[in-house]
Amino acid sequence: TTTYNNDNIPSCFRAREHNISASYYGNMPKPFINLGMPKMGSTSLQSFFKCGHYNSSHYECGKEFCADCMKRAVANGNPPLSSCGENYDAFVQLDDGSMFPQIEYLNEIHREKPNSTLLLTFRPMADWYKSITHWPPNADKINKPLLMSNRMKRANITNFPSGKGTNEAEFSNWFCGHVERVREFVALHPSHALVEVDIMNNNVGVRLGEVFGIESSCWGHSNKNPVMESDQ
Repeated sequence: TTTYNNDNIPSCFRAREHNISASYYGNMPKPFINLGMPKMGSTSLQSFFKCGHYNSSHYECGKEFCADCMKRAVANGNPPLSSCGENYDAFVQLDDGSMFPQIEYLNEIHREKPNSTLLLTFRPMADWYKSITHWPPNADKINKPLLMSNRMKRANITNFPSGKGTNEAEFSNWFCGHVERVREFVALHPSHALVEVDIMNNNVGVRLGEVFGIESSCWGHSNKNPVMESDQ
C-alpha cells in the first residue's frame, strides 16, 4: 500500500491538510457531508461520527438508499437532505455506487445547506481501483455485473459516461476531475468548510479528532475487503 508522500503526485490525488483555520476546530457547522467516492473510508467515517455521538447516515436514509430518496426529492422540487433525513448530523455516503448525489446534486445541496461542512476522502488510486474491482468480495467470481466498478461503468454518471472505466487511469482521471470540481465549488461558495482526509495517513484519527472535537480513538479501519491489506 502506498501513501501520499510524493510532492510530484498531482494535487488532485493529495489531501490538503492545512486549508481550515484551527479556530473552527471542534465547532464545524452541521451537517457534515462526505462528497467522496465509495470505498474511500465511508464506513470508517460512519463509525467515527457514531462514536462521537453524532447521528450519522451511511448510504441509507431511513429504509431506503439516500441516492434514491434524494433523486426523488430533487425531481419533486424538494430539498435533498432534509427530505431524506431531517435529523442527520452527518451524511457519510450519499451514493449507492450507481447514482451519485454528491456529483449530480451539488448545487441543490448547497442551496439547502449553504453552511454545511463538506468532506473529501483520498486514498492511493491503485488501492482504490483494486477495491472497487473486487467489491463486494467474490462477486468477480460469482456475478461480475455486481462489482462496484462495473455498476459505475454502466451508470452514465456526469463526466463518467457509460463505457468509461475500462482501466485504472480512466477511474483516476474521473476522481481527479471530481476533486477539482469540489475545490472550485467551495472556492466559489466559501460559506462551506472543506475537510480533506487522507484515510491512509497514520495521523488521520488525530486530525479528524481535532477538527470535529471527537476522540481520535474513534477512528479505525472498517468494512475491510478480504482481498485488500487495508480497505474501508
